[in-house]
Formats: sequence, structure tokens, C-alpha cells
Amino acid sequence: MLNGRKIREIRKNLGYTARDVEILTRSSKYCTSISKSYLEEIERGDKRNPSFTKIEVLANVLCCKLDDLVSKAEA
Repeated sequence: MLNGRKIREIRKNLGYTARDVEILTRSSKYCTSISKSYLEEIERGDKRNPSFTKIEVLANVLCCKLDDLVSKAEA
């Protein structure tokens, strides 16, 4: 499951606003974009299962690995 708090932390550490991420994902380099409101829903935990493509784009924009965006399952 995505970890919205971790995503927000990574984004803020990079100095990006949610609007910055939206603008970056609109690049023709990506096959999908992530709106400011959609990202905010992910960060709040309201969107729990976005498509793999959106997660992949988010990881690229935030310069991190996919694993960095998900919660580790407790054993």
C-alpha cells in the first residue's frame, strides 16, 4: 500500500509543492499526469490504489525507487 506520509515527506524534502509535481508530470516524457488534487488525495490516504503507471511516474518525478513510496508489510 502507498505511504502517503512518506510521499509528502520526499516531495517536501525536494522542495516541491503539489502543484510542482502536477506540472512535472505533464511532461510529454510521461504517459500520464498526476493532478495536484489527486496527489493530495494520495498523500492523505484517500486514494489507496492508484495505477502502477501513476506510481511509477511519481517515483520518477520524486527521484526515488518504487519501494520508497510503499509501506512495508509487518510480519
